[in-house]
Amino acid sequence: MEWMGTFTALRTLIIADFPCLSSLPKNLPALDTLAIMSCESLDLGLGNRNGVKEDDIRGFGRLRILILYEIPKLEILPRWLIQGPTSNTLLSLYIESCDNFRALWEEEEESPNLSSSILPEGTDHLIALRQLKIQYCPRLSALPKKMGNLSALTHLTIEGCTKLANKCKQGTGEYWNKIAHVLDLYISDYSDSDEESGPVLSKQLVERVKRWRNRAFSNSANRTV
Repeated sequence: MEWMGTFTALRTLIIADFPCLSSLPKNLPALDTLAIMSCESLDLGLGNRNGVKEDDIRGFGRLRILILYEIPKLEILPRWLIQGPTSNTLLSLYIESCDNFRALWEEEEESPNLSSSILPEGTDHLIALRQLKIQYCPRLSALPKKMGNLSALTHLTIEGCTKLANKCKQGTGEYWNKIAHVLDLYISDYSDSDEESGPVLSKQLVERVKRWRNRAFSNSANRTV
């Protein structure tokens, strides 16, 4: 998607049902909203591998809303998202039905390779984040130590994450002290939801995106006639 780099004024980008997409464009400096859905080959971790320099991924410096849905290669949030300009601008983050998502970011003791997978000691991540919603990510079992540093966070939803839900129970959960400062909390075990229906909200969002896409294609075709 190197050609996408020419859209320097683009503010909203929705990518849906793109199984062959393996990477994101590097320079979309005006991008405000990014939604990525059902991209099974996409690897978001550009800042951690493949020799990509940090300067190459600073083109998302104005990103405020990020939606990630059905991204099987997503295991942790990429470095470009939680370090640098985007960390200061992102307001809303939605992660849903990412089966291999296991952590928001790596903790210092999880890897000896500090230069590639760990952020610098003392770094505060996503300091502007107000809304975080994580749904139906079965491997997610822990919250980072610095979760309590998300002082701007006012809305937190953890739903359908069986391994994590019990640890976030009010008053008794292992991680309750990390999230008790959040004003609007919704924590639900998968068993509390309709297992057959699954993530209804994102399914509706996908359908809405498809309608937007079809309408855009239709309008473009009419203009060329």
